[in-house]
Amino acid sequence: MSEAQRDTASAAAYRHLQVVGPAYAEAPPPALATAGWTGRLSRREKDVLRLLAAGQSTVEIGRTLFISPATVKCHVARLIAKVGVRDRVQLVVAAYRSGFVQVD
Repeated sequence: MSEAQRDTASAAAYRHLQVVGPAYAEAPPPALATAGWTGRLSRREKDVLRLLAAGQSTVEIGRTLFISPATVKCHVARLIAKVGVRDRVQLVVAAYRSGFVQVD
């Protein structure tokens, strides 16, 4: 790696830390570090999270649970708020990391 490439890589890493902050780069977010949120989920939220972690779409989850896609979206929004993550992907990651969903 040339000197210019090293400088570019170093500058990119520095910009990344400015965006996400050093605390995020050093440790996982607190919501992912603790699994206390699993006890606060309703039965239906647990069902939605398991299906979401299995890779089902909003429409597929709705068909499986006999609820509308809008209701699924509502459950997903509540799950995101309860778990303390920013999107569906992080929600699935949190489910696996906490042991709520097991890898087959």
